[in-house]
Amino acid sequence: MAKIGIIGAGNMGTAIIAGIHRQDSVYVHEIDKARAQRLKKYRIKLCSLPKLVAQSQAIILAVKPQSFDGLLSQLNQCSLDNQLIVSIAAGITTGYIEKRLGKVRVVRTMPNLPAQVKEGLTGICLGKYARPGDLTVTRRIFDSVGKTIVVKENMIDAVTAVSGSGPGYIFLVAECLEKAARHLGLNEITARDLVLQTLKGSVKLLDQSNEDAVVLRQRVTSKGGTTQAAMDVFAKRGLEKIFVEALKAAKKRARELSK
Repeated sequence: MAKIGIIGAGNMGTAIIAGIHRQDSVYVHEIDKARAQRLKKYRIKLCSLPKLVAQSQAIILAVKPQSFDGLLSQLNQCSLDNQLIVSIAAGITTGYIEKRLGKVRVVRTMPNLPAQVKEGLTGICLGKYARPGDLTVTRRIFDSVGKTIVVKENMIDAVTAVSGSGPGYIFLVAECLEKAARHLGLNEITARDLVLQTLKGSVKLLDQSNEDAVVLRQRVTSKGGTTQAAMDVFAKRGLEKIFVEALKAAKKRARELSK
């Protein structure tokens, strides 16, 4: 049983707490009293920042990027003897954390929102002073809320663009499909049920069929049929190009936010 500290209990911090609180000793520092109160349903210990640092073997920094500098300043006042520092903040490089905190072991991660239902995807990269065992610890933590992949840090912006921001794209597709269904005369509840189950079933089939998306798309697209009529519209409007441009924009923005 590891001793894990989590600083910040927003959406992602709470998802991690839910994933590990039964398998590890979890120490949490959360300054929002209402949010801290909601955490009492988990098997955790709420504590001050200095106590969390003193008790933890690994410390997860789960605050928003705009709060990160202030947190690093506070951590500089604590004794960081041999703790592993795990960051989930977008745009914060391992080098920046090492510069602020010294020769600490840092692992940078990019989880995504489906971690809330234990179906997340977390990209992981190691800092300069991290050890092989630190990767094992980090993967175990984030495997509790989904799956993990290991990448070099120069690819983390691409991971952010694809899986970090990806749920937003899927929610937009669902939103557009629901609106389009209502334009066809379906009521709101029926439209939502049709879209939700179609998305769930399609993803499950893609996951379990061992066939590529292009093969499955071709299978459902009969020549001259209804799906082909829709596909012709998507092709005419340049849907594939839109996705490429959108992901490039997300990656560019991730790079702009990096420090």
